[in-house]
Amino acid sequence: MKSHSVLAGLTCAAALLLVPTTALAQGEANASAEAVARTYMAHYSDLELDAMAAMLAEDVAFRDPTAESEEYGFEGLSDDGREAMIGLLREFVDTYQPIELGFEWDQVYTSNSRVVFIGHVNALYPTQTEGQHFRWRSEQVSVITVQDGLIVRHEDFANYATPEQGLIAAPTDH
Repeated sequence: MKSHSVLAGLTCAAALLLVPTTALAQGEANASAEAVARTYMAHYSDLELDAMAAMLAEDVAFRDPTAESEEYGFEGLSDDGREAMIGLLREFVDTYQPIELGFEWDQVYTSNSRVVFIGHVNALYPTQTEGQHFRWRSEQVSVITVQDGLIVRHEDFANYATPEQGLIAAPTDH
């Protein structure tokens, strides 16, 4: 009996020693994933599509279930693969000519290689009137999954129902 309890005690002690090592490794993995995702989202915010493409896995999944429309259906926007995703974004840029998406993140956290961004999109578009832009601002959550240093899944959830939108003054160059 005594040897059994000693063995159980040693097993528990060994398991407890592994917890900090595992937590430390997970913490390092989360920090690495967050660094990759923050860089990627900065490129997304500035619509730097080639830089984004370089960070995507070939089979990346892109989802925006909140982009429900007649064209996309009830499930919203969905594309698989780097070429399809970047092609979709290029089409958006070519059609609407956004200046930037202008993300502002109030909160960012990482859990198990998923980096969650909570904040707003502040998209700016040119207008035909000099000195003004059109701004489309909405709450947005983006979840970016990182694996082996590449983005393998990108999910956006935007409040398309009640965005703030209107004309604003364009910044002046000094």
